[in-house]
Amino acid sequence: MKNSIQKIIFRYLSIENYLRLLQRLFFVMYRWGLLKNKKEYEYHYYIRNLIHEGDIVIDIGANLGYYSILMSSWVGKSGMVYSVEPIALYNKIFNEKAHKRKNIVLYPYALGKEEKDVTLVCSPNVGYLRTGLPHVYDSRRDGDIRTQEFTFDAKMKIPSKLFSSIKRLDYIKCDIEGFEHVVLSDMENIINKFRPVVQVEVWGENEEPVKNLFKRLGYIPHKLQGSLLTSDEEALRKLSGDFLFIHPQGKALS
Repeated sequence: MKNSIQKIIFRYLSIENYLRLLQRLFFVMYRWGLLKNKKEYEYHYYIRNLIHEGDIVIDIGANLGYYSILMSSWVGKSGMVYSVEPIALYNKIFNEKAHKRKNIVLYPYALGKEEKDVTLVCSPNVGYLRTGLPHVYDSRRDGDIRTQEFTFDAKMKIPSKLFSSIKRLDYIKCDIEGFEHVVLSDMENIINKFRPVVQVEVWGENEEPVKNLFKRLGYIPHKLQGSLLTSDEEALRKLSGDFLFIHPQGKALS
């Protein structure tokens, strides 16, 4: 039902206005608490408990700013949110809402192992733009690029270089459609130095490499079970949703 409605709206609006509508609806519904009981938004509410005034946050895969703008309010004037989003069209909509916020820095890049030009695609073709699905094009995974419904040109940067001068780091959110292990493993030294809480959307063949990376760094994986975090191994296998990797010697959580 939701997908059908989005497809109809997308058909009658320009892409920019479609994205503006999605963004505005999210923040209105979030403020009214209308998303609290929806599984896909549980972390948007819960991580308010983990991010505090003065924190330094990196949001990798910032999309239209759903997390970044919330985080900006939580960290306050003494904190900072570094948002990473490669799609210029998304960034235009993001900046329309965030441009007055002095504690957000937006990096318009994809992240990866090389510094180069890349193309992002949005598979599968469903008749409208699903904003969370664009990823770096891979011919083996995505087939002929000419068959792609949406393509976006972007610059790729190496994350360890991009954030080499960061002096502190309290929280990372990473949702980049299968590139999580590539990016987070490149940031291993930064993560090991600051021991931030790391929120990762990871699934399929990418899950074990990411879990092994954080195990090597001494982190404990958690997921939300209702309104509480659990690290129980059996529960983790059954639960869907993002992982929260928390280091026992990291910043104390409230």
